[in-house]
Amino acid sequence: FNPIYWDTAYLIVNSGSLESEELDDEGEKKDESSNYTKMAKAIGAIRSAGIRVSLADINKSDYGFMPDTDSNEILFGLKGMLNVGNEVVDAIIQNRPYASPLDFINKVHPKKNTMISLIKGGAFDHMIDRKVCMGWYLWSTCDKKKQLNLQNMNTLINYKLLPIETEEQIFARKVYEFNKYIKSICKTPGGYILNDICVSFLEKNGYIDLVSYDTNTGRVFMDAKAWDKIYQVHMNIFREWLKVNQNEILTKLNKLIFKDEWDKYAKKSSLSAWEMEVLCFYYHEHELVDVDMERYGLKRFSELPVEPVVERTFYKGDHAINLFQISRICGTCIAKNKIKSSVTLLTTDGVVEVKFAKNYFALFDKRISAIGEDGKNHVVEHSWFNRGSMIIVTGIRSGDTFLAKKYASTPGHTLYHIDEVNGKEIFIRTARALGDMEDDD
Repeated sequence: FNPIYWDTAYLIVNSGSLESEELDDEGEKKDESSNYTKMAKAIGAIRSAGIRVSLADINKSDYGFMPDTDSNEILFGLKGMLNVGNEVVDAIIQNRPYASPLDFINKVHPKKNTMISLIKGGAFDHMIDRKVCMGWYLWSTCDKKKQLNLQNMNTLINYKLLPIETEEQIFARKVYEFNKYIKSICKTPGGYILNDICVSFLEKNGYIDLVSYDTNTGRVFMDAKAWDKIYQVHMNIFREWLKVNQNEILTKLNKLIFKDEWDKYAKKSSLSAWEMEVLCFYYHEHELVDVDMERYGLKRFSELPVEPVVERTFYKGDHAINLFQISRICGTCIAKNKIKSSVTLLTTDGVVEVKFAKNYFALFDKRISAIGEDGKNHVVEHSWFNRGSMIIVTGIRSGDTFLAKKYASTPGHTLYHIDEVNGKEIFIRTARALGDMEDDD
């Protein structure tokens, strides 16, 4: 037999992939999530032995790893991909072959997050360039507009496409916002019960004659039909503008809508970043492979002494206290263990277990939320230890583990977050975002 069969069996056992082949009480495959830590370690070990592990192939891959004797490599399993469950894998296998991504969509009808994972994981690479495929899919599925009218006013305002260049346009925008306000706050059968803010607006702009007072109830009322006549006159300014500039504004708006989709699903546009997100391994080079290690004071974990090196010793009474040599390593988080306060880090030279002090781990494992301009609470930063996050850790190697640690005399910080990688250069920070901390998912 071709040795690729043995290599595949080795990878399946050591990655824990056999667990996903267990059956439930009804004889169906259990839909368990993959053990990404085991998988990353097993893939790292087998690739270091010179054995190739390829990306998933929409027309060839099975649930788990399988040998591809034609190319003499191991095919990544579909079940190991983010957002791809057993039902999806069943549908993929049953409807083969696929001539194109569109053919696949028409046959399988995948959910959006599943399709995006398959694209990012390279499942269609033999058919089409990966980024081209992502662009095509997001353009095809984003909420593009075919025609613009007053129903699109909120969208045009949000994308800053509504003109406010003349006094007429500026006031028409105010009228639109006022109309929105009274419909959401003041609406009543036949009209609106106005508060002081509404009365002030109408009085300031010469429409106080629309207001009537009920001396018995103290209510201030405005007839809906009377107001609507005023409103429609001012909206004609934007109707005329849309009529003249329809094609130009429609093109601009749809490009902005597409850009929002791209930023939401594909902002980290390097293939390596996509692979880490959905496969938990780098088929292409590690994102940090070109970083100037010397410039940032970084070491490779495999080159550090296996046991801590004593740098100096001082005594407290008869008790000797050793201070160890401190180093810094960097990598991508692939898993975390809240109980052990540890992170599994994929470095450029292998998988490393990093242990933190309990309180320190908890601090950086929180997600942070803050009130946005819309008045709603939004997540502004997730845990620094979530899968795909890149970090620098200061500490000491002890066997196969790296202990996060620094002394008072050690320059810099224990932990850095890598926000961006640009070839040899990285952009890092030590402070968390401002906002309220809460437990991350």
